[in-house]
Amino acid sequence: MTAGRVPARSRLSRSDWTDAALRAMAAGGTVAVNVEQLAAGLDATKGSFYHHFENRQELLQAALARWEEIVEADLVNEQAATDPRQRLTDAATAGLGTGLDGFVDVALAGSLDDPGVAASLRRVTERRIEWLTAALTELGVEPAVSRDRAVGGLAAYMGLYLWQQVSGERLSPDDMRAQLDCVIAAMIGN
Repeated sequence: MTAGRVPARSRLSRSDWTDAALRAMAAGGTVAVNVEQLAAGLDATKGSFYHHFENRQELLQAALARWEEIVEADLVNEQAATDPRQRLTDAATAGLGTGLDGFVDVALAGSLDDPGVAASLRRVTERRIEWLTAALTELGVEPAVSRDRAVGGLAAYMGLYLWQQVSGERLSPDDMRAQLDCVIAAMIGN
């Protein structure tokens, strides 16, 4: 390489743009997905964006699809644990510290006027409720009660993230785990 020449930057992939959009959504909802700001954050040009996407809406759809994939993968991965209580703990703490945990739900809840966001959030929420209901039933909670407790537990989980957003405080991963342990205990009934 010649002195003074900067090595060429590697090309950004569609996934790079999608992941950046997802991080932006987690921080500020869909309004935070601004192509120019994403390009600046990625040290890229808008031309790079248009190489992968027709428009901002296509990027939003790709980011939502990616989020749904992440949530599903977390639930599938946690299914590997044999102890149902451990599965609940692992699932609740899977995204801690990544910014792609309950903060995405809270941020997206502010964008429910977008039909794509509303549909994605509904799918993810219902999938989580199904998963929680099955785990609680396996732990011996009456099937008729499991879904109600799953709804309450998920609401408490999301409430912890909403509280952090509203208060401006951030719980440490250890403090968040302790709070989630309380939620899990309440769902199980002990």
